[in-house]
Amino acid sequence: MRDVYNFIASLNINNENIVIALSGGPDSMALLEILLSLKEKLNINIIVAHINHNVRKESKEEANEIKKLCEDKNLIFEFMKIENYPNNKFTEEYAREKRYEFFDKIVSKYNAKILFTAHHADDLIETILMRLTRGSNIKGYAGFERLSMDRGYKIAKPLIFVTKDEIIKYLNKKGVKYFLDMSNESDKYTRNRYRKYVLKALKDENKNVHNKFVEYNEKLLLADNFIKEELNKVYSNIVDSDIDTIKFKSLYPILKVYLLERYLNDVYKNNIKDINYTHINIIKSVIEKNINCVIDLPNNKKGILEYNKFKIIEYKEIGDYNYIFNDSITLLNGKTIKIDNNTDLTSNYVIHLNSNEIKLPFHVRNMKKGDKMKVKNMNGTKKVSDIFTDCKIEKELRKSYPIVTDDNDVIIWIPGIKKSNFDRKKDEKYDIILKYN
Repeated sequence: MRDVYNFIASLNINNENIVIALSGGPDSMALLEILLSLKEKLNINIIVAHINHNVRKESKEEANEIKKLCEDKNLIFEFMKIENYPNNKFTEEYAREKRYEFFDKIVSKYNAKILFTAHHADDLIETILMRLTRGSNIKGYAGFERLSMDRGYKIAKPLIFVTKDEIIKYLNKKGVKYFLDMSNESDKYTRNRYRKYVLKALKDENKNVHNKFVEYNEKLLLADNFIKEELNKVYSNIVDSDIDTIKFKSLYPILKVYLLERYLNDVYKNNIKDINYTHINIIKSVIEKNINCVIDLPNNKKGILEYNKFKIIEYKEIGDYNYIFNDSITLLNGKTIKIDNNTDLTSNYVIHLNSNEIKLPFHVRNMKKGDKMKVKNMNGTKKVSDIFTDCKIEKELRKSYPIVTDDNDVIIWIPGIKKSNFDRKKDEKYDIILKYN
């Protein structure tokens, strides 16, 4: 247990409120015993956070015993019960989500800086093996971090250095009571199968195999941190709202993968689980081959590569539309066109019009085949499709891009792109200013 105590000492938790996730099983009870042995020396205030997952009938009795233990040890006891599950079916993903929502609340309530969880070396091996089997990224293949800040506070896993057998021996030596969850023996659960068969085989080969996995974990996390630091140096120069494909192609291969992972995480946020390595490989291949194309992505999104730029857009199939408006209109893209006679702007996002030269009311519609416009400061007319091409508007966006016409269907403005010869200078006569934002 020396490494466990050394790790806790490195956390500098003297005079702090700390929260421990306590299930009542052998792992968390061992961790509690260790923290209790340091309570007076470090002057720490221990808050016990216990969750009844509402799966086993024994859970209620166990919660009562843990509460009694906390009263005897003068510890704060916080409890939460998961009342129900979606579709009345237990899932580890939902249970984990609820657990950490509870932990977030308790850490905040007591202004704690750290949450202790009882993940140990065997858990680390099982996690690594499952990730290797299912696929992940470098950080994922490392299993989990012994100290992380993912939720805005520190999460520490001191038992990462010891095995389950060592934990049981420690509990027996200290005479600490713990509860057993018999579902941990069932082959129904993936992790149990790894524990009972694969992990056992590895330990038969090398009884100290956990040390090798701890080393593996540390090396991969160091590599992950180094690559992320290198990516931070170049990311903003390559990625704005889209990816500069020329600069992207000059990156070292592993940086390309990390850049795409970060970019996709920014786009998908809470839905990032819908993205896998296949999507990353497809995007990387498209960019490296410099193929102008559109690729389908999860959640009604499309990846578009045109003019040495790659971006992901929210895609909705939009048919032809033609709306009439007088003062303002909110468009399908969430932007608005409105009369704003107080603006001083003169860009393509604003047009000054003389109502005597056009027929009101205004219309806004999408592009039609053969559309032409008399572009300001140009002789003759120009195809709208050519205007889109010249301005590098992605083909997928052209189908629904708003075009403003008068009541005679004469195109007077492509908002944000080009103005027609109906636009009037500030020293000319006009009585309407339209603004697009």
